[in-house]
Amino acid sequence: MTVKIIAIGNRLMGDDGLAVHTIEKLSEKFEENDIKVIIGETDFEYCLGKIEENDYIIIVDATWFGIEPGTVTVNSLKDIYRLSASQSLFSQHGYSLIKALEISYRFIDGIIVGIEGENFEYSLSLSNDIKDSFDNICNKVYETICSKIEV
Repeated sequence: MTVKIIAIGNRLMGDDGLAVHTIEKLSEKFEENDIKVIIGETDFEYCLGKIEENDYIIIVDATWFGIEPGTVTVNSLKDIYRLSASQSLFSQHGYSLIKALEISYRFIDGIIVGIEGENFEYSLSLSNDIKDSFDNICNKVYETICSKIEV
């Protein structure tokens, strides 16, 4: 089994790029532990091309749940599939990596790590609150992922 972390998000939309920035900062630490890092940004087809049958997938993305900015949440892919079947999940992407996984790679096991953002408008920078707590966010994401895969 290969563990692969996939960071998705749009750097041009403020905090939507939060996962990409976070995983880029942490990539060396993950790769030292034989965890493959994929910076997918908005190209979910590129991400799909990197997934193999026995992989354990960790998708990291910004969330907008209306909770404290910087909060890290975790859901299993199977829970997300069940949730999407029972209700329409909002995504700014018409066809997303999650939907593609659900349709074509349902057998893949994994989790989704969400990082709550604050500003999802056109901007090349993260919001001030996120910038101020970025190192803490990175630490929380790293600890969360390591606890799930027993690194």
